[in-house]
Amino acid sequence: MARLAPNAINEGRYGRIFPADKMYTYVKGFLTGAGMHESVRALLYMREAHATHIRDDGQRYETHPLSMVCYALSLRALATNAKGEPLIDDATIATYLLHDVPEELGIKVESMPFSDKVLIGVKYMTVAERFLIETKYEQKRRYSNELLENWRSILCKCGDMQHNLSTMIPVFSDDKIRKNIVETDLLRMPVIREAKLKYSDLTPLLWIYRENIRNVLYNLASVYKVRLTDENYVNPPDAQDYSYLVTGEKPVNEIEHD
Repeated sequence: MARLAPNAINEGRYGRIFPADKMYTYVKGFLTGAGMHESVRALLYMREAHATHIRDDGQRYETHPLSMVCYALSLRALATNAKGEPLIDDATIATYLLHDVPEELGIKVESMPFSDKVLIGVKYMTVAERFLIETKYEQKRRYSNELLENWRSILCKCGDMQHNLSTMIPVFSDDKIRKNIVETDLLRMPVIREAKLKYSDLTPLLWIYRENIRNVLYNLASVYKVRLTDENYVNPPDAQDYSYLVTGEKPVNEIEHD
């Protein structure tokens, strides 16, 4: 698909809420000034890799990783390691920038010219092939659980969820939105809770991401009448069980009516 004109007035369904070139310039300047050299290389690599890709909302694909990075950089001062260094570091930002490249282009993660820290982060963000004995649901559950193997992947997935959930209404069918709601509720949010226990240094970052995601999730569940398993959410009387969109198993009440 042809690439949209830079900063077109009506660039995508959201107009110029996510201006690609402006974000790119800001991110490049920040990374250069902070001496985050691998992330600068990742920024250039990402832009070239996604040069002709368009998101379902009509925006250039790069708006997705760039939006994630802009938000992550705003959180950078909130969490540090034992040495007082930001956990949202060079390798973390590079992981954010590159996280969709393998799936979009069919490039093997290990073939990309970046450090092991970055490649491991991207590896766990990339959905692995399904085992012969697995259902699609089991594959997705395995993918979600394997995110816990790498803390950079956890942060990246949080940013990925936050942006995707916030931008899907104008372009997806009702059932596809419901499927994403259920997937987040059943598979992703439990992993974030576990990550807070496994990676205590990430607590401030995970708390912010989780609250943002949960607020969007609750609003979407209310509008699309999806019953959640989250014990902190009060399901309204008209909420329905759409878990079958993810698990492939019909709710009991539907089976009884067959």
